[in-house]
Amino acid sequence: MNLYITKLNAMGNMIQDMQWMTAEIAHQLGFREMGIYYYNTKGEKPEYRSARFDGIIAGMQAGDIVICQFHTWNGLRFERALVEHIKAYGGRVVIFIQSLEALMIRGSRFMLGETVELYNQAEAVIVPSYEMKKFLLNSGIRSGMKFIVQEMWDYIAEISLLKHPEFRKEIHCAGAGDASYITEWNYEIPLKVYSSTAAKGRTIYRMGWMNRENLLMKLSEGGFGLDWYGDEQAGEYMRYGNSFFLSRYLAAGIPVIVPSGISCRKLIEENHLGLTADSLEEAVKRIDVMSEAEYQEYIRHVKQFAPGIRNGYYTKKCLIEAVLALFREDIQKTVIRTEDIYDLDECKFTGASLRRSYGGNLALSWNMTGKPDGFLICDLSGQLIEATENSYQHYSLIKGYKEEDGFIVNAYVNTQKGKMVVAKTPPVFLEAVPYEICRISLIMPVYNAEDYVARSIDTVLAQTFTGLELILVDDGSTDHTPDIVDWYKETFPNVIAIHQRNKGVPAARNTGIEAAGGEYIAFMDNDDMLRPDMFEKLYGSIQKNDCDIAVTSIYQIVKGKYEIGMQCLVEEDRAVTSEEFLRQYASNGYALFSIWNKLYRASLVKTHPFPLIPFDDEAWTPYILSYADKICYLNSALYEYDRSIRSSTLVDQWFKKTEQEIFSDHKRAILFYLEHGDPKRTEFLRTFAKSELGLFGRTTAYGEYEKLREEI
Repeated sequence: MNLYITKLNAMGNMIQDMQWMTAEIAHQLGFREMGIYYYNTKGEKPEYRSARFDGIIAGMQAGDIVICQFHTWNGLRFERALVEHIKAYGGRVVIFIQSLEALMIRGSRFMLGETVELYNQAEAVIVPSYEMKKFLLNSGIRSGMKFIVQEMWDYIAEISLLKHPEFRKEIHCAGAGDASYITEWNYEIPLKVYSSTAAKGRTIYRMGWMNRENLLMKLSEGGFGLDWYGDEQAGEYMRYGNSFFLSRYLAAGIPVIVPSGISCRKLIEENHLGLTADSLEEAVKRIDVMSEAEYQEYIRHVKQFAPGIRNGYYTKKCLIEAVLALFREDIQKTVIRTEDIYDLDECKFTGASLRRSYGGNLALSWNMTGKPDGFLICDLSGQLIEATENSYQHYSLIKGYKEEDGFIVNAYVNTQKGKMVVAKTPPVFLEAVPYEICRISLIMPVYNAEDYVARSIDTVLAQTFTGLELILVDDGSTDHTPDIVDWYKETFPNVIAIHQRNKGVPAARNTGIEAAGGEYIAFMDNDDMLRPDMFEKLYGSIQKNDCDIAVTSIYQIVKGKYEIGMQCLVEEDRAVTSEEFLRQYASNGYALFSIWNKLYRASLVKTHPFPLIPFDDEAWTPYILSYADKICYLNSALYEYDRSIRSSTLVDQWFKKTEQEIFSDHKRAILFYLEHGDPKRTEFLRTFAKSELGLFGRTTAYGEYEKLREEI
């Protein structure tokens, strides 16, 4: 068996440097090299590409292991074909995720699904951080994937070149993918810039480009290394990725300045490697008042830490663990090590509640930070009631117990020795909830939902926000749904039940709007779920920012798999204009809106009811958003859109129509918000409508969409 690692050539930038350094370290472990060239792949015919791959993997035999350093910047089609070629010849693939284009580049989020499909072709993946691991688990990585966490880049350096850093109140910026934060530097602390980035300011010094050796010598003279971001997208990527620049500073022996949201914050703080700060202003102030003794304490810790990255031990660790992961069957699902368990110290239960549920059952709900591998639910005697491997779970229906019984929820991680409990709730008992004055009215239309509506209602009643009323509008159900609705009305003082003849979902929502007494209104489908803190968080944000609408991202559940969706790149928990929100939402590749992951000012909703047409949510949501002045957003996936619990939905029924009928319904919805939306935002609604029609046209190949797009 031979070991191989791919290496990118002909790119001539930092991406190539990263891969070359990794390959250099891999050589020390006996890895052979597979050279990949960066080139224009678009015009290459499949047979030529296949011949190219034959050349790349020449010498590889069945059973050999190939570490693929991705991405190659040759595109997903190239990378997918390369992996398929290696596997076709019997090679075993580990993907070393060094950068994720769907997160790194604005407008590339649409590539995430295809990128995850590529990763799913590997037997194991090396990820930059624990946050990236969690992100991929949320984004559709296959069940059983083995993860190895990199944590930190290595930066090979000759220690004889370096000096002992002196106490200098100065900051070095040796390059960054996004350096817009230094274009205007207005601080007294000097900033030395080692790149071609345009920078202005009285205390900015343009040092020019330096090769690796000269740069390390210069940095090692003293001061701090700066690794920051200029916009929210770059900040998001720092939360998941690893910074090559960061390791360069540490290899030079100087402490670093990083944002609080960086992926390796815990590692930096606990090893005392530098400053983590919420803003550059905060970091500069801390340097300004720092004493030489404090600075030398940082230097002492960096000196102890740096040999590991200067000698390539993080890379060696990843490569060795990746190879071992392919041979060991006792490694379950993910490669669990003490670091994983240590990281899961962040798993903490923030609340748990027990409520009555329909049919003499009990509804147990909980909320926690972090992502364990699953939960064990026990009664007070220790008897196991339920074991689940769903790390997203927050609700369990308990049958056959008395109302006076208590329960404990245990969060666990899988280890080589079995399940290890990392957090548990105190005993949870049934207790009365003191509901406050109504602040939020949640409207749920229900129709023939006897098999699943109780679960949806239970997750509403488990909300940590106590100023909530639930309005259930039974739209002429012909099964036992009316009995279930009435039971909840009689059992819980904050539940309102309304029965009407069947008029359809938009009419049921309008009935609920008329009955709503809260300052804010929200909507929910009768087969979905809410995270326990959804309204506590949305209400806090909408009040803090004085907004008309608060929005959250969602989890979409399909066949038991949780996929995060409806994300937006706007800054979280901050008021933005509706135009900015719509623009950023559309830039993520989304062309449709939902009504149910939002909290609306009631006065806005009551003056803009639903149109009584098919695809009413498609028509109403852009319409209502156009009348909102300010919107705030939380990327917390607080709403769960579940299409696993039943086989048929209204959407399924709609798509049994002919193409012409579906087009007519879409057209009616789009024309509604164009004709009735806020006249001040007509032009933007037109732009959004064209984007929506473009998507429908591409996915259906039905020409009427393009005709309507041209008319608009």
